[in-house]
Amino acid sequence: LMLYKVDDYNGTIGGLAPDQAGYAAAAAGRAYAVLGGGTTIAGPGDGNAGQAQITGVDAGDLIAMQLTNVTNGDTFWAFSQANEMVGGEHIAHLWNYGANTWGWEDLHGGGDRDFNDLIVQLDFTSTAGSGLLVA
Repeated sequence: LMLYKVDDYNGTIGGLAPDQAGYAAAAAGRAYAVLGGGTTIAGPGDGNAGQAQITGVDAGDLIAMQLTNVTNGDTFWAFSQANEMVGGEHIAHLWNYGANTWGWEDLHGGGDRDFNDLIVQLDFTSTAGSGLLVA
């Protein structure tokens, strides 16, 4: 999982929309650092829970996510227009459960559409420290 900063609710980064060439590189350039190193958070595995912190988050930042299925290398974006098309429609791979909680579908074409392959909850009010976000 990579969390990155976007400019608006459409996912634009420096004028690039999620479905435009160069968007993946722009997102990687805006990725938040993970406390402990790197810019990605590994999933804890089936049925397990984990916690990670990202740094450099400022008040007012708009945070987006990108998921890579390490089993097959497929990459999915929070913005469906950046994902694959099936039947002429872009496939959504992210579902909001409310309370800053999202579920990912990790298979091409929408998989089984259960949106529980990785559950992410962001804690925006943590007392963990300044500039940190717990994911």
